[in-house]
Amino acid sequence: MPSVIPHALVASAFAVTALVVSAAPLGAAPPPSARAGRPNILFIAVDDLRPELGCYGARALTPRIDALAASGVRFDRAYCNQAVCGASRVSLMTGLYPEHTGERSYHVTGWRERWADTVTLNQHFEANGYAVVGLGKIYHGSSGPGVDPGNWTEWIEVGGSQYANPESRENTRVTKGGRGQTRRRGPSTEAGATDGAGYPDSRRAAAGAAELAELAAAGRPFFLAVGFTKPHLPFVAPKRFWDLYERERFALPENLGVPPGYPAYASNSGAGELRSYSDIPPAHVPPAEFPDALNQRLVHGYHACVSYLDHNVGILLDALDESGAAEDTIVVLWGDHGWKLGDHSSWCKHTNFECDARVPLIVRAPGKAPAASGSLVELIDLYPTLCDLAGLEKPGHLQGRSFAATLADPAAEHRTSAYSSYAHGGRVGHSLRTERFRYTEWWDKGDDRVVDKALTDLAADPGETTSALAGHPEEAERLSTELRRRVLAARRR
Repeated sequence: MPSVIPHALVASAFAVTALVVSAAPLGAAPPPSARAGRPNILFIAVDDLRPELGCYGARALTPRIDALAASGVRFDRAYCNQAVCGASRVSLMTGLYPEHTGERSYHVTGWRERWADTVTLNQHFEANGYAVVGLGKIYHGSSGPGVDPGNWTEWIEVGGSQYANPESRENTRVTKGGRGQTRRRGPSTEAGATDGAGYPDSRRAAAGAAELAELAAAGRPFFLAVGFTKPHLPFVAPKRFWDLYERERFALPENLGVPPGYPAYASNSGAGELRSYSDIPPAHVPPAEFPDALNQRLVHGYHACVSYLDHNVGILLDALDESGAAEDTIVVLWGDHGWKLGDHSSWCKHTNFECDARVPLIVRAPGKAPAASGSLVELIDLYPTLCDLAGLEKPGHLQGRSFAATLADPAAEHRTSAYSSYAHGGRVGHSLRTERFRYTEWWDKGDDRVVDKALTDLAADPGETTSALAGHPEEAERLSTELRRRVLAARRR
């Protein structure tokens, strides 16, 4: 499978629009605060990607990401801070917990106005002399005020079509979306009868590759952020990536249940995000009753999209190698949250389950030996870590904790627990992942009263379908105390 788009295609076939948001040209001399020898950063964000990668022991065919992991540090216990894209991304890019900001929805519309004085990750690197360029899905969305447009040296919009096949564009239905809006969507899957050049992610890979060549030639330290959408719904990828797999070999996972006592309102049993696609049964049909053929097609489609992502990541990595800047560049690949593939008889994210909170995280940094780390880390830790690796002072508002020391010694413990949360109407689920357990409490928003709680022993039950509350009462009490401390610390202003 070739992993490099021909240069002619990069240069001319994709309609790429650069939105320049700073007066300084990319090759301009850095301000006095910038030091020679600072590393570049290639920052790759991926939507809805659980650790369904070959390097994590999953069945997805991902040779390019596997090679990246083999040359960097693969974090096996990395966790998002809320399992929905808008909230997770704003948390990472501001270094603030959702419990602190209140930015909890998938769209977080208007977050920049509410946090106008907060220094974002891209803003901080630009202020310290970096050429900071972004494209794709870094924040929620890929254009408009939500991408923090005033704080990039350059923001690039590439366009593209969600579907390639005419029948996909014709087979649509209208459903009600959030905030009273209606939306028209096509099918949940498509095996594109093209090479994928019209899909947004292919355009992002090509634009990112071209930008790497330009940035490396300019001689100024750069921070290039490229956000890929797949494997987010709809599961759309060129047919050749579907052909890598035999559909009949896919099946639902074994962990179809939920732990006894786990509240129904917190389990996303309806898989609402999936319902708006034209080929999905209506809401009165629970996911547990979906036809086997649909389940297999959805799991197949997710894996096809993961392999398509791998191809696009390979385009960026090849361009980085060709630019001559690879040895001076930190490469970070992260997923914004996990995703259910039939786990707990549901789909999508939006819960506190392990499969929603756990994410892939790979960091390759100059001078750091390749390794796999079992240390617990949170996505909110990336901002201070990149500051340390680049030799930048950290803004005082950051709530994360740098794991730069763990990159030097992957066996070193970083955290004793990873904290995440998820809001469900008038309640918030607060969750801790320790080396062995996941402990979750659901608090009433009005008075912080604990209304439900769950403890699972993930060493004994990795599928998270049984309760460990009765068997480990002392551990539950200890984790309850630790969880309250973490929540109250996150709220402090």
